Amino acid sequence: MDTYKTLRKLVDRYDYGGALDLLDEKGLHETDVAKVMNSCRYAVNFDFKTARQLLGTLSEKEKSRQNVKDMSKNLDALIDGHPDAIFSELMENIKFQIVNEEYIDFLGRVYRFKEAVLKYIFVSNHIDKNRFSLIHLQMEKREILKKLRKKYRIYNSNLMYGITTYIHRYLKNEYKYSEIEKILNSDHMKALIELRNDSIVGHGFKGVSIDDIYRYYGNPYNVLDDFDKCLKKLDVKLERYKYAQINEYIYELIDHLN
Repeated sequence: MDTYKTLRKLVDRYDYGGALDLLDEKGLHETDVAKVMNSCRYAVNFDFKTARQLLGTLSEKEKSRQNVKDMSKNLDALIDGHPDAIFSELMENIKFQIVNEEYIDFLGRVYRFKEAVLKYIFVSNHIDKNRFSLIHLQMEKREILKKLRKKYRIYNSNLMYGITTYIHRYLKNEYKYSEIEKILNSDHMKALIELRNDSIVGHGFKGVSIDDIYRYYGNPYNVLDDFDKCLKKLDVKLERYKYAQINEYIYELIDHLN
């Protein structure tokens, strides 16, 4: 298999680090395609500032491309903690774990995503939504638990249980929150969380296979669809194909190398 086919296969699996190593071996680490891949490598690890800086090192020709302008705008939104951008990035991150069959990491991301949605529900009901940021101080666990205790007399130290109690007590008459809570606390979601808790990213050492996921939830992509339903009810605008679009741009740059 030649270098270019291997590069495409690595990019297909969102393995930007592996593709970058291959370009480095071929002395192509200073090319525009290498810089775009390197930016993606940092972005998928949530280092958005470095990813944004790397786009600034592209040739003037590529910097003027709409693809790069869109990527730069998205990274700016991620740096600012904009909910649409952050939740979209988290969804893509979960998809990467499915594509690469990394099911323990998949469960870890599912747990974090559920927690992030619940935190968003709570905090967005307490601050100006027009200036909302997921990196706001009030999104921190200790700040939420403090407010739950002092204002609502909810003393559960488990963040997700605490916010769920808040929803039951104070948002029970708002249909969208009840529907979201049902999805996030469904029996099959709880089963996935238990799998996570028993694994190395939780409190145990059990392995996780695709059969385990199917047994409790069906196709793992169903999880993404359910999270999508939750976020639509919260008016979060998701971009679920960001990296697929970026990959098309990368394939074009690879073809230029060839």
